[in-house]
Amino acid sequence: MHITEIRIRNFRNFLKARFALRPGVNTLIGENGSGKTNAFQAIRFLLDENLSRNALSLKDSDFCRDLGQWRGEWIVISADFEALDPSDGCQMLRHTAAHMDESNSGTYTFVFRPKKEVRQKLYELSNGELQSYVESITIDDYEPLLTGRATGDFLDDEVYRQFAGNPQVGEYPDPDNDDQDKLGVRVGPIYQEVACTFVRALRDVVAELRGYRGNPLLTLLRGMESEIQLEDAEDIIQKVDELNDGISGLAEIQELATGIETALGKAVGITYGAGITIESAIPNSLEKILQRLSVLVGDQQTSSYRGEIQEQSLGGANLIYLALKLLEYELKLSSDRVAHFLLIEEPEAHIHTHIQKTLFANLPSDGTQVIVSTHSTHISSASRIASVNVLAKQDDHVEVYHPAEGLTPKTIARVERYMDAIRSTMLFAKGVLLVEGDAEQLLIPSLLNAIFGLSPDQLGFSVVSMNSAFFEHISVVFATERIRRPCAIITDRDAPLIDLPDDPDDDDVTQAHARAADLSGEARKEKLEAATADNPWLNAFYADHTFEVDFIAADNSHEVIEILPQIYRRQSNINTSKERLGSNEIGVSGKEILRLAEKKGKGWFALILAEVLTEQTYFPEYILRAIAFACHKSVTDSIFRQIGIYRMKKDDDLAPVLRGQEGYEELDPSEFVEQYCDEMPEDALALFRSFVTGFQDE
Repeated sequence: MHITEIRIRNFRNFLKARFALRPGVNTLIGENGSGKTNAFQAIRFLLDENLSRNALSLKDSDFCRDLGQWRGEWIVISADFEALDPSDGCQMLRHTAAHMDESNSGTYTFVFRPKKEVRQKLYELSNGELQSYVESITIDDYEPLLTGRATGDFLDDEVYRQFAGNPQVGEYPDPDNDDQDKLGVRVGPIYQEVACTFVRALRDVVAELRGYRGNPLLTLLRGMESEIQLEDAEDIIQKVDELNDGISGLAEIQELATGIETALGKAVGITYGAGITIESAIPNSLEKILQRLSVLVGDQQTSSYRGEIQEQSLGGANLIYLALKLLEYELKLSSDRVAHFLLIEEPEAHIHTHIQKTLFANLPSDGTQVIVSTHSTHISSASRIASVNVLAKQDDHVEVYHPAEGLTPKTIARVERYMDAIRSTMLFAKGVLLVEGDAEQLLIPSLLNAIFGLSPDQLGFSVVSMNSAFFEHISVVFATERIRRPCAIITDRDAPLIDLPDDPDDDDVTQAHARAADLSGEARKEKLEAATADNPWLNAFYADHTFEVDFIAADNSHEVIEILPQIYRRQSNINTSKERLGSNEIGVSGKEILRLAEKKGKGWFALILAEVLTEQTYFPEYILRAIAFACHKSVTDSIFRQIGIYRMKKDDDLAPVLRGQEGYEELDPSEFVEQYCDEMPEDALALFRSFVTGFQDE
């Protein structure tokens, strides 16, 4: 038995979220603050017996902020189960949650809604004086409800409004007409039917292990006293009693008690003074004695030294905590529960990357459904893309994307094959820029930093190298039904730098090579144009020739000439190359920069070129357009202003009229940007802004 889907409506930063789950290990991926902890809390409402019962009585702050007015709204969290086969011991859970269609599926739902009398009043006032009553509703007017067998999908607005109405327009349904098939029947908790182990985010393990509530060591120890032989237990308790008597009977202890009593009598008098005794209070209950046990740890299993857990590194302490929780989970496996769920929140904290991947690979999956949340690229790269849910922040709510939705198994396998720790960064970014190789991956961030004073991360997108031109193996995950984030592709058109004969049969070796590259580039462009044609989240941008050629064609010969002394020692070679790079004919300067890149190695050439870029370097237009597409969903006027101020500080000739205004840096972002772009319409910032707004308007 396993969960196939979790649906969350109106809870915290989830307005309408659908999580797709599979048997085995599942991964929730998202940046900080994207709602991974909230998703676990929602799941625990349904499954975790260790959650306190009053946890189901929510607060007004638990309603999604995107609702605006929370009063009258409902919070609904549903889990769909599959394989509720009565032959596998699921009779009770099947009775509670199974649908009435003779299938082995079922639904279990947590609802937080206004009480019946409140819903009745809202219905009666729907055509009258409603506003004042709505404003009087408090969280105490709400009730938690667990239901089974529900057939309604509460993420569907039509279904939701049948029960909650439409608070935004003041329309509420009659609660006496609730469709019980869609809402489900009232049931009790299913905690006795399933086992759920929750491993919280590892932030302060030492404090967790010293505490009483939630301490996994105490969880393992509870009940252990009943397994200790009676004569052993009695002997231990007798020794503790003797120890207490021995400590209490020490003359120094008795003298201290007498001294305190005397001092108290002098202060307030005998009439009001209290009698004082000091006694040893080491617990003589075997249960309490076991609770005082501590975990001592050595650096390695072969080490003879054992010390307090606080002596360990943060990563070492976290691993001990994880081991205790996994042992707690294993003990639950021996119970008669029909299903086991293991929830692990961000296990990567302070843990070495190799251990992260090993831990993830060794997570139990046979008979247990595991859900791991993470923002580790190493864990995400090891995840099956079909079992990944990507959480993306959108203003005051979060959207959940399913990267494998609608893809064939063959396509999924290709995506997973390409998904290493570098490329998996695209699952976290607000936008993605896919490039062919090392030169682009090195130089594009350097161009941004030199010209705009910002990194790709600050603009909200990642630059991902494919080390090839097979973009479709990764870009396929960006689509309306999968990941709704902009993905720009940068590739070479490879148009020839030399004239070619009309008849290919007349080509020499160089011309034949150029013609083949031209045909290959054209075929690649046609393929990408077809792939991106009807996809608003995917766009391709092309260098007319190659990255290096188009870089120098953008009037950047000065930068290339500046690095010639790092390539040649002889001045004559430098002079010859300088003359070619300065040519106005692209066939001359283009061939020369390619020759230099091949001589030095494209990656190393890009590295030394990055060192001489300045704010006066020019973006090749296709690159600037691609960057604009990759970040057009996240860039704002505040970012544009930051770029403008950076460029003005770097170049005194930029925007002199705007610079002449007192306090121009404190101008409203939109006002600053308008003035800057009006004054400098050909500047890199003005072009960038025009490209961004163009994509935003599409």
